[in-house]
Amino acid sequence: MLIKKEKSDCLCGKNKKQRISAKWKLTILYTGFLMLMAIASLAILLSISNSQILASVKKQLESEVLEGNEYLEWDDGELEVDSDIMEVESGVYLSVYDEEGQIIYGTIPYQFTEEVPLQSGQLRTLTSNGIKWYVFDNSVDLGGYGNVYVRGITSVTKAEESFLVLIRTSFIFLPLIVVITAIIGYRFTSRTLRPVDNMIQGVQEICEKEDLSKRISMEAGNDEIHRLAQLFNQMLGQLETAFEREKQFTSDVSHELRTPITVILSHCEYLLEQDMSKEEQKREIEVIYKKARNMAQLVSQILMISRAERDKLPIHFEEVPISELTEMIVDEQQEIAKKKNITIQQELEEGLMAEVDETFLIRLWVNLISNAISYGKENGTVMVTLYGEGDKIRGQVKDDGIGISKEDLPHIWERFYRADQSRTLGQDSSSGLGLPMVKWIIKAHHGEIHVESEEGKGTTFSFVIPKKQQKVADSF
Repeated sequence: MLIKKEKSDCLCGKNKKQRISAKWKLTILYTGFLMLMAIASLAILLSISNSQILASVKKQLESEVLEGNEYLEWDDGELEVDSDIMEVESGVYLSVYDEEGQIIYGTIPYQFTEEVPLQSGQLRTLTSNGIKWYVFDNSVDLGGYGNVYVRGITSVTKAEESFLVLIRTSFIFLPLIVVITAIIGYRFTSRTLRPVDNMIQGVQEICEKEDLSKRISMEAGNDEIHRLAQLFNQMLGQLETAFEREKQFTSDVSHELRTPITVILSHCEYLLEQDMSKEEQKREIEVIYKKARNMAQLVSQILMISRAERDKLPIHFEEVPISELTEMIVDEQQEIAKKKNITIQQELEEGLMAEVDETFLIRLWVNLISNAISYGKENGTVMVTLYGEGDKIRGQVKDDGIGISKEDLPHIWERFYRADQSRTLGQDSSSGLGLPMVKWIIKAHHGEIHVESEEGKGTTFSFVIPKKQQKVADSF
């Protein structure tokens, strides 16, 4: 008992070793996943954005230089340059050069100190004073004046610095977004797993109080967790039923064995204490033998029922002349029925064959017929019927005895169940295991059995089994 208690404490008590809860595990898992996804997405977007920014800077530079052609005009032998060319738009500096490379008009960034030869239509990248520049020249033919060049210069570094500000801002807000996501996710996870917490508390309470009658209370729902709780409650119900059945079984076995053991002990004491003749000793020994034999039969029946319920009882199907077998059993039972002046009548269809376990079929008929004899009335009749119906065989045992009450009828298949003791009619050999064994035999043969009874008028047991059994036997 001490070992069992320690095991129960280990299973039901709270685990002393603290572990990360499922809520935190899920939160960390999907937060980390979202963080990786966000970083990967941000890296892709920033890479694309960087390329787009540089392409936009190049396009803007070329556009401003080409528009600079509109600022130049050759009029009456003079070159006129619009003063708007001095304005710096979108970070583009424009200037005008003659064919010899001398600047005529315009502005140049003061950080740009490189001497760069003119080259029309070519975008060049240069570095001056640690700053990266784009330079683009465009040649313009002004008629009598000749060719002039419009040069545009813009800083790539400034554009990249703006991009770096965007990157820094993104990485500043990224942890904040991750934290907010983790907090919101934790709340959502906690809410989603709240039914699991209720299940844990319910199971903890059931385990600590060792009360299988309690159930896990859940709100209405049809998701996986609610279905799990419903299945768990069903399992608890089955366990409760099984434990109650075992308790009842233990109590019934104790009750059944107590009486013969008491009789045996009392008679043994009487034999030891009294000085009696051999005839008296023989009578006492016969009583002891009878009770010991009943005990042996009871133990054998208990073991058989137990093995049957655990699927440990082998069944051997073979083709059996069931009509002849039934007739033989009826003849044997007729001798027992004579003690109560009961007549066994039979209506058996000849030549019936079926795949059955012969040993269990004999036990089936013996249990049903002996049950009818035990609960039949003096000078009564027991009718045994057997006939074929298509691919099935139907059997019936009918008596005109005391019958079974409506209250007792649903319980007759339970182990050790016996109705009012008056039903035994003086029989003390009934153990209450015959009908449960009958039901198991019918189930093992893939059949069905029904009972009809009216108190004071008699009982009828009707069963049906297939003539041919399945190729693969089911589990019973």
